[in-house]
Amino acid sequence: MCESLDPKDVEAFLKANPNFLQDRPGLLAVLNLPHGGEGAVSLVERQVSVLRERNINSRQKIAELSDIGRENDRLLEATRRTILALLSADDREALSEAWTDQLQQSFEAQMGSLIWAGINEGSADPLAVATRLIRQGDSFSGILRPEEMAQLFGTEPTEGSAALALVRRGDEVIGALAVGSRDPQRYRPEDGTLFLDYLAEVIGQLPSAA
Repeated sequence: MCESLDPKDVEAFLKANPNFLQDRPGLLAVLNLPHGGEGAVSLVERQVSVLRERNINSRQKIAELSDIGRENDRLLEATRRTILALLSADDREALSEAWTDQLQQSFEAQMGSLIWAGINEGSADPLAVATRLIRQGDSFSGILRPEEMAQLFGTEPTEGSAALALVRRGDEVIGALAVGSRDPQRYRPEDGTLFLDYLAEVIGQLPSAA
């Protein structure tokens, strides 16, 4: 305790502010409280309650981290399988087929496409749609309009969401990877696209993508 602080002043302050400790559970967690004496039992119980609540929160965070770890392991294995399938492709058409097959088999995605440059022209060009959605950087994750879902995945217009990543060969954009869902909340702006970005980078380096 600071030498200039009189314990009597602290005592007087606490008496004048009886809810001071109750409103500050973090302070209760570090105090050394005595057992016995008037009012001591309820204060100790309050401290135990605070510590128990912190323990519950810690367990919940550990469980959440474990779930994230398991999901990352699943995505890593799916990425490995997808790369092996892509390596066996001889041309762009085979790459597209391998990509859509692996999305369903390994990633368990509802829909996906590998869009190549030069397939269509104008505003309906799916690569132009992907590039417009991405805007900055090399990837996008979020809600799409029904017409955007139709252009990217070749389906009937429907509500949904998607994650997109540009495929580059050097400085040139040669295509885009897309994975989508009819659930507008499946791919959210705050979601990461690390595995998709990695796969897009791999495809851009494959001889069959030239």
